[in-house]
Parts: sequence; C-alpha cells; structure tokens
Amino acid sequence: MKKYIFSLAAFIVLYIGAMYFVQENTSIKPAGQPKAGMSDFFAELKQPSSTAVAQAETQHIMTPQEEEALKLKAERERLAREQAQAEAARLKAETEKRDALFASKGLVNAESLPVKLFLDIRYATENNFAGQKMYTSDKCYLQQDAAEALAKAAQYAAQEDSPFYLCLYDCYRPLSAQKTMWDIHPVPGQVANPKTGSNHNRGTAIDLGPCDANGYPLEVPTQFDDFSEQAYAYAREGVSPAAQNNRAALQKVMRKAGFTTIRKEWWHFNYKNANKYPIVDLEF
Repeated sequence: MKKYIFSLAAFIVLYIGAMYFVQENTSIKPAGQPKAGMSDFFAELKQPSSTAVAQAETQHIMTPQEEEALKLKAERERLAREQAQAEAARLKAETEKRDALFASKGLVNAESLPVKLFLDIRYATENNFAGQKMYTSDKCYLQQDAAEALAKAAQYAAQEDSPFYLCLYDCYRPLSAQKTMWDIHPVPGQVANPKTGSNHNRGTAIDLGPCDANGYPLEVPTQFDDFSEQAYAYAREGVSPAAQNNRAALQKVMRKAGFTTIRKEWWHFNYKNANKYPIVDLEF
C-alpha cells in the first residue's frame, strides 16, 4: 500500500513539473520579465479563466427597484393562483349542490356518465336563435333512464364503422326559459307552448349532434336552432350526401338506445314514453 501511495505522489510531482516546464517554454512574456517560479505557476492555476471572468463581468446585478418589481410580480402570481383555486372550489361546490337538488327530482348530471361526451349547451350562451343567454349553468341534466340511454347511444356511436362522438346542445330546460323562447318565437312545432311544456322541461329530451374525437362538429344538414325545411329530420333537398349520412348515423344510434326523432328538428330526440315524466321546474 505504501508503495502505491509513493508511486502516485511521484506521478503527481512529475506531472506538475512537466506542466510548469511546458508553460515556461511556450508562453510569450514581455522582454525583461523575470522567470516565474513554481509559486507563480500555482497562482496562475487558481486564477479564473477568461470565460469565467467575462461571465462575471456581464452578470447583471439587480437594482433595488428591480428587486421590488420582481417581488410584486411574484405576489401578483401568488394571488392569481389563490383566486383561481378559490373560484374552482366555488364552482365545484355550486355544481355539487345543484346536482343534489336535481337528483332529488330524478335528474342526473350527464358528466357523471361513464362515456366521453362533449357539452356545448347553447342556451347558456348567446349562440342560439334568441341571441341571448337563458341559463346560468352549462350543464346537461336528464332523467336517470334517459341519461343511461344516452350513455348507450354514445357507446353505439363509438362502435360504428365510422366512429363518432356526441355533442350535447340542450338537455333539461327550465320552465322560465321555455316561456322566454315562446315569447320570442311562438310557433308550434318549433317551440313548445309552456302551458303544456316541452319534454326538455321533463328532462326526457336532448338536442345533440355528431362530432369528432376533439368535439369538432361533423357535417350536418343545418346549424342547431335552424327553422328552415333543411332542418327537418328527413330533408334531402339542399342537404349534402355527407350531411345526410351523418344525420342517419346519429338517428341510428339514438333509436337503438331508445330515443325517437321529431319531424322538424334533426338534432332533437325524445326518450321513449317521454310524456309520462312530470314537468320539473328547477332554475339554473
């Protein structure tokens, strides 16, 4: 062991000596400068490289004002995160409370179903025939039986030769919204009279369309809430072959799951025995 340590020490000494010799004989020094000693050699080894010196020279030292601005930015970001978390918690609590209220009337939130669905609840936006927002919630509620049938329809759609998904436009509709629609467009067959109510008010009707895996609508005869004849469930004139095929595929899976169509709206489907369910008057 001692022999090994002695050999290693001898190697280190020889290596340092060699480096010193190379430096002294290859470095360019000003005329008249005395020859450097070993102590000078070790001092040079300890000096930082030119790259390190350049980096140190260019490193920015923040001013007190910049430090304060950085602290303010971090504080704003912290507050924004806390506000976002608080808002998420509020919405979650609000949804849970509403779900419990609707469940007491036999209605379930479609987002609880074990299938992939896309929601585009139009009456929670201004993108509808009335051009105004009528719901404060963009959720889809349906009677338990109708919800389970919708889940089956989604599964059937995924099993088609050309698989597709379901995008929901309207489900349960508050009676107050039905009255607003009737005031704007009191045309039987296109808007139900609130005196008798719509199957939407019962939670047994659903408006929907076919879409791709990203929720982008497939080609269909017309836009949702269109009152033209091209919007009829079996219209052909003015309807492209691709739109007819997508409409037929939607009708196929919905019928198989227990829904029926209506004549004037390709997007509207009633669950079987829809009229036997009571009208539910819950606001959202």
